[in-house]
Amino acid sequence: MVYKIQIKLKDKTGTVKVGYEASNLGNFDYNVSMPISTFGLPEDYLESAIITKAEGNTGKLVFGWVIRDEPSTPFTNMTSWSSLWPSGTTPVHSQSATTSTYISRKIKTDAGSSYQGYNLSTADGQMIALSELFEKRGFTGEERHTFILRNDTDNYNIFEEDGLIQRLSFQKAGSDPVTWNATIEFQIGDVVDSTS
Repeated sequence: MVYKIQIKLKDKTGTVKVGYEASNLGNFDYNVSMPISTFGLPEDYLESAIITKAEGNTGKLVFGWVIRDEPSTPFTNMTSWSSLWPSGTTPVHSQSATTSTYISRKIKTDAGSSYQGYNLSTADGQMIALSELFEKRGFTGEERHTFILRNDTDNYNIFEEDGLIQRLSFQKAGSDPVTWNATIEFQIGDVVDSTS
C-alpha cells in the first residue's frame, strides 16, 4: 500500500492557496479526547459509579515523513504572498511563486535587495516553504488547514480533517545532509477568527 499525506492551506472561503503532498509517510497518530467526569458512590461497588459527559470531544493528528529531493515538486498549489494575505492588509512582498519555485517571506538574497527563491523539488526548498507558509499569523489571519491521509494504491481517503497546524518540527542529522525529518501536529476543529 502507498499512503500519501496532503496538507492544504485555505482562505476563509475554502479556496486552496497552498497544497503539498508527501508520498513517504513515516508515522501517523490519531487521537480523540472524550472527557468525562466520574463520581464513585460511597459504600458501593465500582459498577455503581455515575459517569457524566459535559464537555465536548477534541481530536489531534500527529504525523511525520522524510522530506527529500524529489524528481518533481510535491506542491500542487502555490500562490504569491500578496494573494495569501486578506484584502485590506499589507503583504510581506508581492513577488510571484509557482509550484516549482518558492519566494521566502523573510530570507533575502546575499545582495539584500530581493527575497530568496528556492527550488521546491529540493528538500531544503520544501522545508523552508512549509515552515513559512503553514505558520498561522494569529487571530486576524484567515488561514485554515486541511489534512488528508490517502490510500493511493486503492484510491480513497482515510482521513480528511479541517483545523489548524499546532506544531511544525523539522530535524536534520549531520549524516543525512539532503533530507529533513518533518513532524506536524494538527488540531482538528472549526477555525474561528476575526475574518470569519
